[in-house]
Amino acid sequence: MRKRFLTYMFALSCLAVNAQDTVTVQNNGELVIIEDEKVVYVSDTVAAVEPVDSVIAPVKSGDFESDVLAFHYDTLPVEKVKPSFADYNTTVKGWGYGVRMGMCMGGTSPFPIPQEIREIVSFGLNGAFMQEFYGYKLFNQRVGIYLGERVACEGMKTTARVKNYHMSIVQEGEEMAGYYTGIDETNAKTVSIKVPVEAMFRVTPRFDLRVGPYLQFNIKKSFEGSVYDGYLRVDTPTGQKVEFSKDTYAVYDFSDDMRNCLVGAELAADYKITKHFGAFANLDWGLNSVFPDNFETISFKMYPIYFSLGLFVGL
Repeated sequence: MRKRFLTYMFALSCLAVNAQDTVTVQNNGELVIIEDEKVVYVSDTVAAVEPVDSVIAPVKSGDFESDVLAFHYDTLPVEKVKPSFADYNTTVKGWGYGVRMGMCMGGTSPFPIPQEIREIVSFGLNGAFMQEFYGYKLFNQRVGIYLGERVACEGMKTTARVKNYHMSIVQEGEEMAGYYTGIDETNAKTVSIKVPVEAMFRVTPRFDLRVGPYLQFNIKKSFEGSVYDGYLRVDTPTGQKVEFSKDTYAVYDFSDDMRNCLVGAELAADYKITKHFGAFANLDWGLNSVFPDNFETISFKMYPIYFSLGLFVGL
């Protein structure tokens, strides 16, 4: 505390010697400003103001004395300095750019979960990476438009217990279709380019919200798996019963049936830790099924639903 007010006194001395209205002194990272006979002290996010007592005389206990000026230091009012929009603004004429990288979590799933899926036994990630180059334009201090080009590797590995699950499988080269009950293991993965076009809202100088549609162009896609420890009713729910033990299984591969282009909606948030560096979270929800409407092997629509979490650098 004494060191801080020695800094005050040095600044006050400069004011007296130079007869200026404003004096600024930088001392070991602490900034002291004297303006209109007031001492303003700023350190990180804390500021304090104290009127200057210009009477040169012996001072009471609790006051600070020097050969130049004396002032009281017991009741220094303190208030938080709120960050301004300019403090975290990296735009040039409203335009800003950056790059972000993160991890993707989620899967390809029906919504809501149908009654045919009785239990999710296990779930894991199968590809969990995204990288995006982005740009945005602010029309005013708070509202703008956001554009991105993202490479995403998204996928899942899941094991589920199902009942009367309509599907087509292959065992020993023979293809069968019908209603399956038992264990189903699925591996799904896409490598794609996503192009989000979003409205951007600068809620605070550090916090942005974004919402809007995206287009997804699949570069690589797979949806395959196996079934075991169950049975298949061929063609109908009461058809011929074909059993599979834990050691005998059948496989399926619907990769070629997947769409090449998808449409979805994204809700996202950015938080700036510093002016050029921050963290983000995205929720991507596919609006159409990964399989075309005429695909009947799986009787319900499968939507890509993924959550991304990572870091970004504003250029």
